[in-house]
Amino acid sequence: MRNIKAKLLAAVSLAACAAGAQAADLPFRKAAPVEYVRVCDPFGAGFFYIPGTNTCLRVGGQVRGEYTIRGGAPTRVASVFAYNLAGVGYPRDLTSFRGRLFVNLDARNQTEYGDLRTYISLRVTQDSTPPGPFGGGKIAIAGLPAGAKANAGFFQGLTNPYTNVDKAFIQFAGLTAGRAQSFFDFDAQSYELLTNSVANSGQPINMLAYTFKFGGGFSATVSAEDRNDRIIGDSAADTAQNKPTATKAAFLTYAGETIPDIVGNIRLDQGWGSLQASGAYHQVSSIPVTLASGATVAPRSKDGFAALGGAKIMTPFIAPSDNFTIQVSYQQGGMDYVNALNYYNGLSNIFDHNLSISTPVNDAFILPNGTIGLSKAGGVFGAYRHYWIPNVYSSLFGAYLKIDNPHAAQLLSAGADNARIWQIGFNTVWLPLKDFQIGAEVLYSNMRLSGAFPLATTTPFPTPADSSDVRGRFSVRRTF
Repeated sequence: MRNIKAKLLAAVSLAACAAGAQAADLPFRKAAPVEYVRVCDPFGAGFFYIPGTNTCLRVGGQVRGEYTIRGGAPTRVASVFAYNLAGVGYPRDLTSFRGRLFVNLDARNQTEYGDLRTYISLRVTQDSTPPGPFGGGKIAIAGLPAGAKANAGFFQGLTNPYTNVDKAFIQFAGLTAGRAQSFFDFDAQSYELLTNSVANSGQPINMLAYTFKFGGGFSATVSAEDRNDRIIGDSAADTAQNKPTATKAAFLTYAGETIPDIVGNIRLDQGWGSLQASGAYHQVSSIPVTLASGATVAPRSKDGFAALGGAKIMTPFIAPSDNFTIQVSYQQGGMDYVNALNYYNGLSNIFDHNLSISTPVNDAFILPNGTIGLSKAGGVFGAYRHYWIPNVYSSLFGAYLKIDNPHAAQLLSAGADNARIWQIGFNTVWLPLKDFQIGAEVLYSNMRLSGAFPLATTTPFPTPADSSDVRGRFSVRRTF
């Protein structure tokens, strides 16, 4: 019996050894290692390595809820939004609402030539539905001012929401390519919630630029920037009717770009603040026009330009983080450089005397002799920010802008007259938590028109020579 048991045990042991040997011959696959997101220290807080790469990425953005009130909302305006089917003027909205989202991506790599950076910022905005007849069309009614239409149907804001590429650029070894903040700009309206000030420029723009860094905080940049992002011309004017006469100019409709805007700046950044001088060349060109004589001419392009000088001074002797900014700007033929209307709001009009009174903003006009006459404007912007406590600050800011247009252009309308504009604004912002702010702002604007246009006899509603309005905004913003 013992013999049989011993033989069985030996057989089982032999089989186990054979099975183990066969298992050792089978292929073995290890589990893939888990790669965790790692913090990227070289570029500061918030950056992490994209798994499997040496690229560092920061994801961020901002959400805003904003509420604006603007007194003097006009009723007597000869526009498609101003009359009901009975031909009676109705008030425009006194208040407006806005929801806005920024989504930012910042990707960076270290290279032997310096940092390689790619930055993307998308802006999505949902504004109050415009009070216009988008749903039911536009109906002309006898007795309304010339060109006025009446509302019919539901109000449907077909333009909402709208998305902008705020910025999308690459930076490498001094090169900036893509859409970035114009190198002409200095303050970029950073003191305001409304961003409706004049004598100011804040314009993201398509460009190709190179920055030279000399050390000690000194730098200089030369940039080729998209002219079409800076033009302000009456391109919607009816060219069949928009003709100069023997004494009166016509609105300019821009021709295609042949030379981009050439921008340059010199800048100094120090712990006490910063200084900058900027200049820009801006080509002003026109489509062919028909003169009073019946001859059709192609106006020769004019060389417009703009210049800016700015200083920002830190004033810690008053309170930590306090600062003061002042800048002076001037333009000929490039109004957007002193009244930023193409991206930020700038000042396009004033509500007063039950009217919407347009700010003169055209870059240029076609004079009676078929040449281009440039607008001229110069002004100053100043602001001071004071921190009452580390998480509560107030900003006081003001601006003045003087606009001069050719005499023949002044005969066109009040919107082509000369103007003097001054503004003063005040806001207070509370930061109850890091990157979260609640603020309120009020802005007063005054505009005085003067020139050849007969304001007193304008029909059916005379345009006032002196007008002003007040607008306020409440804003809640969270940055992440």
